[in-house]
Amino acid sequence: MDMHIYAAESFDLIVCSHVLEHVRDDRKAMSELFRVLARNGSAILMVPILLQATHTDEDPDEKSVDERWARFGQDDHVRLYSKNDFISRLKQSGFEIDALSSQAFGEGVFRQHGITERSVLYIGRKP
Repeated sequence: MDMHIYAAESFDLIVCSHVLEHVRDDRKAMSELFRVLARNGSAILMVPILLQATHTDEDPDEKSVDERWARFGQDDHVRLYSKNDFISRLKQSGFEIDALSSQAFGEGVFRQHGITERSVLYIGRKP
């Protein structure tokens, strides 16, 4: 998608749930999300994260469906993030980051909204 159809600072809130792991150039996408987010705006950002990983495994050029399943957990993913790397990429794009686990919302709220209890909502803010 060409984000240039949106003017800078067009949105007060952005929800980007399980998209960036599909995008060839996620850093560019993150920068564009930051660009179109209004000052004092927030972005809810979720991706699959392998919590025990020390680095992000990515290969946008991988063509083998079997290899993508093995490495990224789905045939249309091009990466599987590590937690620290995902946060670092968001910060490099300009976001200030807060991480909210299910405990921040109360028991059962994530499940009620179709979010796994082990998930974390990364809230990117534009100061």
